[in-house]
Formats: sequence, C-alpha cells, structure tokens
Amino acid sequence: MAVSRRPAPRRSRWLDRYGWYEPRLEGAWTTTRQAEAWNLATNRRRTRQEGVLAGLNTMSQELEIVDAFAAYGAETSGINVVVIGDIGRGKSSWIKTVCVLRQLLADRQVVVLDKKPQAGVGEYTPLAAALGAESIRFRIGGSGACLNLLDSAISHGGHHEHGLEGVVPAGQEALVLAVLTDAMGRQLDEREKAAVGAALTAVSGEALVAGRDPVLRDLAMRLLDPQAKDGSIFGSRWAERSLEWGVEPGLALLRLADRDLRGLVDSPTSPAVRDALETHPLVHFDVSALPTDGPALRVVMTAVNTWLANRLAARSSRYQQTILVVEEGWHVATGSTGEVFRTNLKLSRGLGLSTVSAFHHPAELPPDSPARALMAEASIVVLFGQARADDAGEAVRLYRLPAGTEDTLMRLGRGQCLVKIGSRDPFLLNHIRSPWEMDLTDTDAAVTGEHPPAQHEALS
Repeated sequence: MAVSRRPAPRRSRWLDRYGWYEPRLEGAWTTTRQAEAWNLATNRRRTRQEGVLAGLNTMSQELEIVDAFAAYGAETSGINVVVIGDIGRGKSSWIKTVCVLRQLLADRQVVVLDKKPQAGVGEYTPLAAALGAESIRFRIGGSGACLNLLDSAISHGGHHEHGLEGVVPAGQEALVLAVLTDAMGRQLDEREKAAVGAALTAVSGEALVAGRDPVLRDLAMRLLDPQAKDGSIFGSRWAERSLEWGVEPGLALLRLADRDLRGLVDSPTSPAVRDALETHPLVHFDVSALPTDGPALRVVMTAVNTWLANRLAARSSRYQQTILVVEEGWHVATGSTGEVFRTNLKLSRGLGLSTVSAFHHPAELPPDSPARALMAEASIVVLFGQARADDAGEAVRLYRLPAGTEDTLMRLGRGQCLVKIGSRDPFLLNHIRSPWEMDLTDTDAAVTGEHPPAQHEALS
C-alpha cells in the first residue's frame, strides 16, 4: 500500500528573512571603543607625548605633534623645517603659532627674519609688541640697526671659547668673500683671496689693540692703500707685487660700504642686536624695509644667520634650543652668500639651531636652484594648498610623495596641510589655534583696516 507523503510547506521569504524557520544566534553587544579593532584603516595611536602640538590628524582624529627637536633621533636625522604653500592658505599663521608662540612656551629661543611688510612694518611686529619684545629694524642709510660684518662675535679663525669641537660656523673671511663674490659678479682668484685674508688679519689685529671691532671700510681702505709690511707674508719675490692684488676687492667693498650696504653691516653692531639673545626669548629682526633687488637683503639675512650661528657655537655648552624663522626662504638661497647660509645649516644639530624656511611656488625654481637644495634638505616638510598644478606636482616630485597627492594639495582648504616627518608616512592635518593665537597671528589687518583685539591693545 502506497504511503502518501505530505508535501513540504512552502517557505515564506518574508518569514525566512526574520529567522522564523531556523533559530538565529543573538549578536553580542559591544562599544565603539572595542569595535576600533574592526576598522583596519585606523592608524595606531602614537605614544610620543613630548613636543609642540600642531593640530588634528584628519584620519585618526588625534592631536599631532610637529616638533623638530622632539622628532630628532626617533623619526628624523635633522632638525630643519620647510613650509611650502600658496598665499592665503594659512602658512604664515601656522609658522607663527607652531614655530614661534608654542616654541616660546617650550622654553626655546626664537629668532625671526621678517621680510613680509604689513602696514609699513614687518608682519611680526604686532606679535613682538604683544609679547614685549623689541623689533630690530634694518634700513639702508644708517637710520636703523646695524650688524657689523666684522663683529667680534663672528669668528676670525674658527675658535669659540666654551664651544664644541668640530662645530665651526662660517667666519668673517668666508662671509666677506661671499659678499665680494656676489658684489663683483664673479669668483675671486687666489691672489685676491690671499689679499683679502691678509688685510683682514691686519685690520683685526690693529682694532683689537685699539679695543674695538674693525668695520668694512677699514678693510676696504687697507686693500686699496696697504702698508709696505703687508706683503711680507708672501715672501720677498711677491712682497711688492702682492700689494696690488686687493685693488678690485677693495673698490667693491668701498662701494658696498658707501652705497648698497650703507648703515647695515658697515658700522659697529647696534646694542639692540648685540644684546638681542640675552634680553628676550623672541628676537625680531625686521628686514621688510630692505629692497628685494640688490645685495642688501641677502647680505643682511646671511649676516644675521652667520652671527647667530657663531653666537650659538660660543654658548653651545648651554644646550639652548633655538629656532630661526625665515619667511621668504628663497632670498637666502642664492649666490655665494646663499652657500654660506646653507653651510651653516649643516651644523644645525651641533648648534641646536632649527631653521624654518618658507617658500611659495616650487615650480618657479630652476632644477639647479640652491633654494631647491635648501628645500630638499629639510627633515620635516609642511605642505599647504597650491592653486597651480605645476606647483603641486613639483612638491610631489621633490618629496617623492604618492601618486595622486597633487590633487590632494590642490584641494586643501585654509589651515589644512600635508605633513611629512622624516621617513614616516605623510598625514593630513587641520591646524588648530586658540582665540588668543588667532588674534596674534592675524595677517589680514592691512586688508581689513582693523587690528585684532590683542594686537590693538598691544599697540595702543
């Protein structure tokens, strides 16, 4: 007898969706803290807490430390910083906040070479006034400050009392030869170099006996009107003829002292400059009144850098960390004076001197530009937005960033930047400022016609 089978019931897809036919295991409750492990794209939290905070990492939403001194050894092998970005993208505000104000809170000394004019003075003048620091202003003609190119703080022989062995910044002779090379538009030959060195030794010795520092005009006149004994160091054969070797360098120095550099580096160093490092942790050198064309700006900025490097070498046993801010970095990167500047940068670790250089358009620099070399040597790179594709592309090539980063750089908003620290992967950062910092770092006063509250109180 055949057994009839009951047909299997048809499954309703709606009941099946809600688990009507088979039992379903209950899910385990969790928290967003525990579920972080499932987000494989989340960066691990960084354990380093020393250093200056810069802003918020846009991916991990963690506060990021961008500090050359704190990163040295663990993440970088150098302490120099380069900041690149288009005008109006927040580059200057970032430098003023992260590289100046917060560095002062970290008990470091900050020296600013301020080239950007604002309302007739340097852009950092309101910030210096609010902090009680003097603005040391350089002007051609003698109405401003002066930093003697032959100041005794700049070594003549490379020795610094209480300095570290092997840390020898450029001295007076190297600085004078660099200035002469740029002024004469050619390299000096060996006879001219020998004449300059001999004359420098002679005027330095006489000035030491007189209890003063020699000045540029002393050196020029010694080259143009040497004493008979000056040639004796070259032997009897060349003693007389060597007196003529310094004529052209002497004429060039005399022109610089009387015209192009008058009142800037040709007189005794101003007391405000001489005592700058001892009076306030912020030293503001306002060079905004110097013309971009000609040697004045480049020579003064290189002289300040050399003077600072020598001062730090002399007090290197104190291990004082110092930051030098150069807002218009391309000014100090060209010519023979630029070579002196870059030579001093190579001693940054021994001097405890971190140089922060700012640039605008990397694509405008020739492939063999010294400015490009200066940019490439930085251990920390901060890239703000670029409006032009060629500038964004050049930044990507210069720092070997991943393909497609060009589009990221062109899309960055104001206050957003891409940061690369040593060999660490680059990350996007939102720069965060307190209301007080916003007031002090405002750069739109000349456009709006109004001082921010903090600046207005400091200037009134």
